[in-house]
Amino acid sequence: MKELPSKYYLTHFHEFLAFVSGPCAHLLSIEDSAFIGKFHTLCEDAQCLYVRGLNRKSPIIRRNSLFYDEINDHQLHLERLITEGFYTEVKKEHLAELTHNLTKPELAQVLRNANVSFKSSQSKADYLQLVNEFCQFEDFCAFLDPTVVLHRGQDQHINYFLFLFFGDLNSNLSKFSMRDLGIMPTQRGVSTDNARFDFIDEAKSAFFYAHQRREVMSLLPEQQIALAQQFPSFPTPQGTLANEHCDRFLLRLGKAILPHDQSLGIKLLAASSEPLAQEKVIREKYKLGEKEWVKNRLEMIIEEPDSEVLLSFAEDFLARKFQQKRTSTLTDMLREQSTTVLIDEMYMDSVEHGVKLFYQKQKKQAFRTENRLWRALFGLVFWHELFEMDSNALVTEFDYKPQAINQNNFYNLYEQDIETRLYRMTSAQITFKQVSKVMLEKYGRPNGIFRWHKSLLEVLAVFFDHVDNEGLKEHLRMMAKDFKNYADGYPDIMVVDNTGLRFEEIKAPGDQLRKNQLLTIKLLRKSGFKVAVTQVEWFLDPLQPYAVVDIETTGGRANQHRITEIGIAKVVNGKVIDTWQTLINPQRHIPQKITQLTGIDDEMVSDAPLFVEIAESLRSYLSDCVFVAHNVNFDYGFIRAEFERLEQSFRMPKLCTVREMRKAIPGLPSYSLANLTRHFGIDMTRHHRALSDAQAAAELLFIINEVRHEKANGSRLRG
Repeated sequence: MKELPSKYYLTHFHEFLAFVSGPCAHLLSIEDSAFIGKFHTLCEDAQCLYVRGLNRKSPIIRRNSLFYDEINDHQLHLERLITEGFYTEVKKEHLAELTHNLTKPELAQVLRNANVSFKSSQSKADYLQLVNEFCQFEDFCAFLDPTVVLHRGQDQHINYFLFLFFGDLNSNLSKFSMRDLGIMPTQRGVSTDNARFDFIDEAKSAFFYAHQRREVMSLLPEQQIALAQQFPSFPTPQGTLANEHCDRFLLRLGKAILPHDQSLGIKLLAASSEPLAQEKVIREKYKLGEKEWVKNRLEMIIEEPDSEVLLSFAEDFLARKFQQKRTSTLTDMLREQSTTVLIDEMYMDSVEHGVKLFYQKQKKQAFRTENRLWRALFGLVFWHELFEMDSNALVTEFDYKPQAINQNNFYNLYEQDIETRLYRMTSAQITFKQVSKVMLEKYGRPNGIFRWHKSLLEVLAVFFDHVDNEGLKEHLRMMAKDFKNYADGYPDIMVVDNTGLRFEEIKAPGDQLRKNQLLTIKLLRKSGFKVAVTQVEWFLDPLQPYAVVDIETTGGRANQHRITEIGIAKVVNGKVIDTWQTLINPQRHIPQKITQLTGIDDEMVSDAPLFVEIAESLRSYLSDCVFVAHNVNFDYGFIRAEFERLEQSFRMPKLCTVREMRKAIPGLPSYSLANLTRHFGIDMTRHHRALSDAQAAAELLFIINEVRHEKANGSRLRG
């Protein structure tokens, strides 16, 4: 890993301030500018000392922790920083921050100062609760001495500057370090000559409501109610982003105080334009018996809907509450528009993969798509409009999503260009050529809309071979109009058979359709796509193939050591139908202790194939199987690591014979392979050789599956 210069953090801070005082100069108040000017008057070491403190999570800083080798004369510079207000004494308004910064013994000291009884066995959380309930500011006297503890000053400016730079309240200066270390990829080459806002009142307003929205959930109920009562005096939100943060703030605060003050909660929710807030108001009003108001409101929404989300809710709620319809749209879709498939229970942890294999065994094309396909289609089709047409699309190199996507006004800003793009998509083949060209030119570029993956082009090729072009254009148009609500919730898999292309949302027993999934499915159907809801039932498939695997290695860590041998026993219907075995040249020395254990030495593997030479045949042999091993994560982890070294992914459903044997035959003194084979009288030709161990683990699998079948049959009889 790269090493950063000793004062890297100061270089980053100057880069940060250059953006704030340059392109964002018009967004700064007199006080903001004065703070920047004051910082620049500090000498380098004093600047370093302040920026070091900025990188702390807590604004409460113990003075003796501000000593760094690269900074000279700490005390002198610290006194200057205190005089200039960069650090201050801990005051009453800092009490909550101070409390959370104290250790458990220090909290105990505060409780003793306040004569509050407590037990040493109580948790720190209990101590905090007692301190918050019974202790006064004076009880913290031992921790208020400025020669011991300081409070970081000027955070109101820094937090606002971070908001201007990153566009959110969750980012901090550590991103610069991660960029320089190569940990965080950024949009290199993005110009930083643009600001996120045109006017200071928009920037300040967005920052204010973003802060209020974040703080709501950290408040106690009585504090939330007090905040709600103050809301009428809050400034009117200015600009798109401020209004969005205000709406979400009201949604969050209104929901939080409903149990404590229903009337006030409803009032706040009604002031929010968020569809979920409007939905909550209608539900609460219905509970209060205001049915005529609710009916009128629902009919108004249906006549002039503000969003598809609210329209979908209104139609469903009106039908169920006022038209004697007993079930929701979600329930209807599951009951009337779904199919059922039987999948082996080994796929419980990867149900979509199990259904995909189910179709592939029927010689149908099936792909995992979910949100990946539609996000990729949106990003690739509109790449130019999203990232290249407007110099303001990305403000800094740390941005991934364009501002128009973050503010959900992409279509409003670029309607003519979007419609021109869609007009030129005269056929699916032409669209695929355009998309393929973008992929070749932009592959791997971070974009915040979708993730690149090597199989994407294959999936897109199949999709465009069967898609209705007009339906595709209509759906992309809807995504452009409301990306916030149509960026997720897409069906799990895409299937192509002799009936054409369809999408399927997979639901295992107990799973429910979520509202965003319902909304997206309805929109896809509206655009002409076939969408099914496929419900899975588990069973024990005797024809399910298992690949029982064992490996030998040069050591115990997959990221450091290498495979020396692989043995596989393929099992179908309770029988070993085939075996596969090979030594592998690990390209490194095999330790003596490993040779003593396995009998495999450097000479034995010197002429053996490298992993890269057997990778494809191994993948082919494992295809469609459940990966089984004794302590499965060991064997699976090593094979996955070998594929990752080749920059290939490796993913299979897994079964661990240790875990399953514990469930099937509980209470044995040991579940090691050697002890289990001894207990069950399983013959082993050579322990710690891959194929011998794999064949022994296969015998354990037979026992496990016999118990599983007995339990399954017992459950059916009881049912």
